[in-house]
Amino acid sequence: MSNAKTLVRLKSSSIKRPYTYPSTKPLDRLGIVFIVLSAAGFGTLGIFGKLAYAQGFTVSSTLFWRVTGGAIALWAWLLCNRQWHLRRPTIISALALGAVGYTLPTALFFGALTHASAGITALMFYTYPAFVAIWCWLINRKPLQRVQIMALGLALCGCLSTVNWTQETANMLGIALGIAAGCSYGAYMMVSARVLLNASPLPMAGYMLLGAAAVSVGISLRQHQFLMPATWQQMGIAFGLAVVATALPIVLLYNGLRRLDIVPASILSTVEPMLATLMGCLLLRESLWAGQLIGGALILTSTILLQLRLRR
Repeated sequence: MSNAKTLVRLKSSSIKRPYTYPSTKPLDRLGIVFIVLSAAGFGTLGIFGKLAYAQGFTVSSTLFWRVTGGAIALWAWLLCNRQWHLRRPTIISALALGAVGYTLPTALFFGALTHASAGITALMFYTYPAFVAIWCWLINRKPLQRVQIMALGLALCGCLSTVNWTQETANMLGIALGIAAGCSYGAYMMVSARVLLNASPLPMAGYMLLGAAAVSVGISLRQHQFLMPATWQQMGIAFGLAVVATALPIVLLYNGLRRLDIVPASILSTVEPMLATLMGCLLLRESLWAGQLIGGALILTSTILLQLRLRR
């Protein structure tokens, strides 16, 4: 009789249960470092973008060198170290994630920029941690922890404070496109966390950027807007767009998602606008106003809250 009960327990434990996005696992310090470094890398995109535009790069050319150059850099590493092996379903998922999940938020973001200012667009985009939290709640059917809710609120208020409302313009279409960009990027992070259960971060990033590069090449060829770097300065900018602002941050983000739950990881990623503002002040001599200081303080407070040990 006892053997029969044991057999029933073993069978019930072997039944595959649907994947959930946990939100009660204690934070991993190395995972926090990965996410913050990833945010710093993504924060350099505005700097390299401005330098690229000053050198005659178009928007299409900038996106091309960012995505395609990042894919080339990662695949050079993968081929040299023979680390490209993944299962076929995972490869298909990563390629689709790049072609759709990574490209769609970018297209919506740049579409929002044509109808709203950069500050409003960035604010709408950084609503994605809220969408991640809502979807996790819908999937898990469990409320988030109080610390996570407080950190999410502080992070959103911090992003809200960084916008100089007296100098910003927007219409309803621009706001809607910005929110859609944040919503789709939140979905991209959710799917990435799911795919990373069966894949190593480095090869997954390579296949993901390969899918995004295919779309970027098609757009560049259709628009006939392509600039080949001709000077050392242009080559350096293309390298910065590809490696510093794209390839490395994506690999770091995926390593962070492997160690952290999706909700804390998305909230920690909101340090990106704060780091981008600081780098803009130091490297491009951009001005800093009081709202950005307040917003940065709120975002830092949210990251400190998240470092508290979460109880089950």
